[in-house]
Formats: sequence, structure tokens, C-alpha cells
Amino acid sequence: MKRRVYRGGALLALIAASVVIAIILTENSFRGQISATAASWTDAGRWIAAALGGYLLGSIPFGFIIVAVLHERDIRDSGSGRTGGTNAMRASGMGAATVTVVGDLLKGFAGVALARLIFPTSTWAEVFGGWGVLLGHNASIYLGFRGGAGTAPSMGVAGAVWWPSLIFTIPFLPIGLLVIGIASLTSLIIGIVIIVVFGLRALTGVGPWEYAAYGIGALVLVGFALRPNIKRLLNGTEPIVGPRARRIEKRAAQSANSSARSGS
Repeated sequence: MKRRVYRGGALLALIAASVVIAIILTENSFRGQISATAASWTDAGRWIAAALGGYLLGSIPFGFIIVAVLHERDIRDSGSGRTGGTNAMRASGMGAATVTVVGDLLKGFAGVALARLIFPTSTWAEVFGGWGVLLGHNASIYLGFRGGAGTAPSMGVAGAVWWPSLIFTIPFLPIGLLVIGIASLTSLIIGIVIIVVFGLRALTGVGPWEYAAYGIGALVLVGFALRPNIKRLLNGTEPIVGPRARRIEKRAAQSANSSARSGS
């Protein structure tokens, strides 16, 4: 059943989400208040707060909001039923997908930034905050614990803890769309790339092992969300999306036309 989501409410949600993320990512007095308040908490309390804050930020369903603003319908009625960039593309096209991915990336940055405000001396706080973002994205408290697969948020978290990681992950978005054509496989590849990047940094002594641990946990969360897709990948039945799918359809149509002409 197609569900209508009213544009006015979705637009207010988009504005509110943008304001929250902007407050966390930009210099302002509110950030100082967060740090001052959290300074009196125990270490365990600050770790929990970082994870919970990340979860609430990650729960912001940008794909759901963007499609609702553009079309007043629920993105979960389309395609895979998820709220990430790939399903936003299915539901509303490349523009909606791009805005969704940017929003989901910023959630990752905001989750790490909030963790640093809460516990500035703890790398584990950043890791817990990052895991919280992914869990929130995949099981949003605002959407009845439904969501996406966590690819863009995981990239955002990785970029927040070491921005050059984006150099190694972002290219896989167009490669996945134009060449691979299988969104779930692209997501798993990006997860592995994050582990390799931070693992190599830890092995060479230029980065902490906690970030490599983040990558492992992120891949587990993404893989858990993609369980049905992984099963289809193993069975060879995972659907192809984007330009590659259109190319395959075009070749199939041409082949069918050629066979019809030769048989006539």
C-alpha cells in the first residue's frame, strides 16, 4: 500500500535535522555547553552518551525525508524498502539520491564531532559514536526501527576520524553505480576498504587500532543489514541497478529483436 507523507511535515523535519547537524559541526556556544556538561560525567557515562548521541543522529532518515519532500510518499514503498541513497535513486532519481548520500555522510561526521565534544580525550568515544550512527541509520527510532544499510554513514564516520579515507571510499560510489551495478556488493567493498585503510595506518604506527576496530564493527553492522542481499549474491540473483542495468536491458532487447528478425 502506497503511504502518503505530507510535504510540510517532511520539510520541517529536514530543517530541524539540518539545524541540529549544523550546530554540532560548526563553532558555537552550544558546543561548549555540551563539553562542559559532559566533563563531570564518568568515563562509562560519556561512552554511553557518545553512542546514544550517535544513534539519535544516525536515526535521522534523510532518504525518507527527501523523497517525502519531493513526492509526498514513503520511500519504504519503493524498491528494497530501505532509506539509503540507492533506494532514494529508485524512488526519486539521481538528485534525491545525491542529497540523501550527502546527508548520510554528514550524519557520520556529526556523530564523531559529538563524541569528541562529550569525551575529547577518548578515541573509543569516537568509535562508539560511529557505531551508534550506523545502528541508528539501519534501525531508526523515528521509523519504527527500519532504515538503510549504513554505507554512506560509515564513510562519513571514517572521513571524520581521518578525512583522507574519503579519497579511497567515495570513488566506489560512481564505480558501484556505473561499473559494478550491484549496490550491496559495493557497500561490502567499501566496508572492506575502510578496514584496510585503518588497519594499514595502525600497522605502520600512524593511526590507532581503535579506528580499525571501528571498521570491523561497521562492516558487521552493514553486513547484518544486508543479510538478504548477501544471500542473493551467493545465489546469483541479486538485482543490478543503475546504468549497468539499463545497458543489460538494452542488449537483451536488441538480442530479442535480432532473434525475431532472423526467425521471420
